[in-house]
Amino acid sequence: MKQYVAALACAIAVCASAQTSPIPAPVDWRPESFLFPLQFAPSIPYEGVEYVRFAPSWQRFDSDGGFSYVILWDVKTRPVAPEDLEDYLEAYFTGLMKNVGVKRELSEKEIKTAAAVHPMAALASWEQGYGIEVRTWNAFSKGEALLLYGEVGQRSCGERMQIFFAFSRSPRDRPIWDRLREVRNATTCRV
Repeated sequence: MKQYVAALACAIAVCASAQTSPIPAPVDWRPESFLFPLQFAPSIPYEGVEYVRFAPSWQRFDSDGGFSYVILWDVKTRPVAPEDLEDYLEAYFTGLMKNVGVKRELSEKEIKTAAAVHPMAALASWEQGYGIEVRTWNAFSKGEALLLYGEVGQRSCGERMQIFFAFSRSPRDRPIWDRLREVRNATTCRV
């Protein structure tokens, strides 16, 4: 019985820590968090927490800020190569869209998720930086094709690693990217 109580207390502590977001986004950016392995993408081999913050314009899919949000993976692992990031992003968006599509009773689309990662200029406070493009479908709307532009940075934080993703349906030279980058630049290793 004592072991059960101790395990339950530990699980509650982990869940409570997953509810507070280390991403210092404005208060009107909706937070969510999930423990790894992610239910919709269990093939991503991490232990830790995913923190998500959605820009207020996230659900206005036809606006400049549509589908704009940031993700922080705070995990126990080592840095990953660009080809690993491509695999993880494909698993992530395939699982996410399928999961949401089922819940919204949308038939699964024939659109295969594809991710491309390419090097970019160094990001302040991050050891590695990449530009990304993800082609998928939007199960949060009507199932239309979706091209997401993104940036990803990763860094070591002691025994943990952080991978920070910023996504938007707007190209990376649009004004929403100033806000996404401000959030990334303000994110520290403290969790």
